[in-house]
Amino acid sequence: MTNRHHLAKMFKKLLLGGGLLLGSLVATAADKVVVMTSYPQEMISQFEAAFEKDFPQYRLEVLWKQSNDAFSYLSQHPGEVDVYWTPSRQNFSRLAKQGLLQKLDPVWIHAPASLHGTLLNDPQGFYAATEIAGLGMVIAPTALDKAKLRQPQDWQDLTNPALQGMIAFPLPTKVGFAAGLIDAMLRGKSWTDGWAMLSKIVLNARFIDNGATFITDEVVAGRATVGITMDFFAASTIAKGAPLQYVYPPIVAYSPAHVAIMQEAPHQAAAEAFAQFTLSPSGQQLLFAPDIRKLPVDPSAYAHKPQGYFTPYAAPALKDEHVRDVAEQNILNAFFEANLVKHQALLQSLFVNITFARHLKRDPDKINDIERQLLQPLLAEPALFTAEHLAAFQAAQPSERESLTKQWGELAKARYQAAANALQALLVNQ
Repeated sequence: MTNRHHLAKMFKKLLLGGGLLLGSLVATAADKVVVMTSYPQEMISQFEAAFEKDFPQYRLEVLWKQSNDAFSYLSQHPGEVDVYWTPSRQNFSRLAKQGLLQKLDPVWIHAPASLHGTLLNDPQGFYAATEIAGLGMVIAPTALDKAKLRQPQDWQDLTNPALQGMIAFPLPTKVGFAAGLIDAMLRGKSWTDGWAMLSKIVLNARFIDNGATFITDEVVAGRATVGITMDFFAASTIAKGAPLQYVYPPIVAYSPAHVAIMQEAPHQAAAEAFAQFTLSPSGQQLLFAPDIRKLPVDPSAYAHKPQGYFTPYAAPALKDEHVRDVAEQNILNAFFEANLVKHQALLQSLFVNITFARHLKRDPDKINDIERQLLQPLLAEPALFTAEHLAAFQAAQPSERESLTKQWGELAKARYQAAANALQALLVNQ
């Protein structure tokens, strides 16, 4: 009895007088916020420190998942994650359609609905943009000066024949951040003029797929003098001492990142605190940090930007600011690859023969007609973005997409072969 009494007294003392440890453990379990993201540790650690300073009652627990794995995890493990925060618009859209997100408080959101045609916030209110990344050009000024080449300022400048083999170009079908690149390059131009520009850029490009080195590495190593990449990739390399510069062309492909609270968030108050923090002045100012260097979505944040920092809201508006949606961009990227990328070597040889035919002073009208045919898009714009094609690219099974892509590739090959035959006839006949 004495031992039982002694143990009871000790337990009571622990609960009433010395129960801080138990209370702390309970509070820790209740007051955490579980955030799923793909952001790097350098960025997360700064947000963690700032958030826990502003909200000392909560602690951040991070679950790292890349976009491909994140959707399936969130779908299959409800009630485990509080906040999803990452650059993956498609995932947010799918999660919202499945009823897995809850609406955000509109008072937290200070960004406009869109930026130069790029939708920032979900019109239904289930997710909101927290930052923006811009797709432009990283250049090696010394290498360009040595080659006596003007620094490119616009996508059109990449058609300069003197840049052949000098442009590191991410494949939009393979590199996620480049999904909106072709759409941006075409924006503001007619379908015909835009496709002609793309064709000439392909003549100069060195295509980089997902398994290759980073675009900035290509430029640093001297394998390219111009690379098409996201601003924060370039900023990171420049911050480490690389003698590069970054150029935002007049038409930038913007890629927003978003935040959302899961429908079955296990720590509701903490989830709301963190989501609100990413959109708050404190969270937005963190994006200017040298090792983060993202573009805030809140226009008022730029009043305190570092010197020389790009302001997307200050860029002039364009006549055509329509940005194609994800499905249309997927069609465009597949069409681009099937028509131009797949046949790049053949296309390059054809233009070498065109130059040679002109040098030999062959029939200029015939030469110009062959060149004009090569630069024409195989399909008119309405014929590419049909309801049938959209359905094929939105379908779960890839067979229809593969069939279309193969068909486009064969049409391109037939056109190029016809041009090769016509050029051969010109070169052979005196």
